Amino acid sequence: MKLSENPKIVETLKRILKDYDNLEYDEICSNGKMLCVKAIEPNTKPGFKICENIRNKLEKTTNLSFYVSDSVRLDGVDFGKVGTYFTLRLRITSNPEKCGGRPCIRGMRIRVTDVLDLLASGLSFKEILEEMPDLNSDDIVACLKYASHKIDPPMIRKGNHPVITV
Repeated sequence: MKLSENPKIVETLKRILKDYDNLEYDEICSNGKMLCVKAIEPNTKPGFKICENIRNKLEKTTNLSFYVSDSVRLDGVDFGKVGTYFTLRLRITSNPEKCGGRPCIRGMRIRVTDVLDLLASGLSFKEILEEMPDLNSDDIVACLKYASHKIDPPMIRKGNHPVITV
């Protein structure tokens, strides 16, 4: 899914960013599977708590799982080092060249079904995180949300209710 080309997701993020005086959506930096947010004031780095608040609001509104990426690269320039940018990327991804296109976590070769199978076999979050140290608890929750969404996708209703479709 190309996030930056989905107007409902972009408008939702812009609406969320209105609550933060020094942050704005960066259309130029955003491409494909990432949404880029920049600080308006130079050399101002948004704190981790602010990034996570924005991520949580976007997840609640869109019913998708995101993660805050560490850096931004565009045309060979690493904006992450400047410290004024952060990106939001989908936590559950599919790539035809990895795991046969099956849904994976953050582009790694850890499939959603691998995590769900471990949960179904009775392992706790803590045991799964010990078994797969590249994961965090948000990844496991995203797997559960993904499965739930696949089993019972959101209904599209006519009216003025804000419904995000992907």
